Amino acid sequence: MASILDNYFAALTAIDRDAYVACFAEDAVVLDPYGGRPFQGTTGLHKFMDGMERTWDSFQMTPGESYAAGDRTAVSWHCTATAKSGKIANFAGIDVFTLTEDGLISQLEGYWDFKAMLAQIS
Repeated sequence: MASILDNYFAALTAIDRDAYVACFAEDAVVLDPYGGRPFQGTTGLHKFMDGMERTWDSFQMTPGESYAAGDRTAVSWHCTATAKSGKIANFAGIDVFTLTEDGLISQLEGYWDFKAMLAQIS
């Protein structure tokens, strides 16, 4: 797995806004989860992290297998997280990353069940 993707998973686990934003190109598009509202550019990335900070006390993203083809890499993952309410969520998915020539993330598509995760912490 490319080091920028290692940095991405570490930034989410740490709920580290600056480290997360640093993984992306300025005009990046994040569809996480895919089918939801897109987070576009640096402003969108900050909105995504606003939600992370509001929702989670702890967040452990563990990457699994990764598969690269051209400028895209798919990575399976598992997450165990504790919400601000104290409730614990366990969920898994696959992230598909498109990388720029200089190794930043230009697009992220996250495939996972948002409603099932939300039901665990509601």
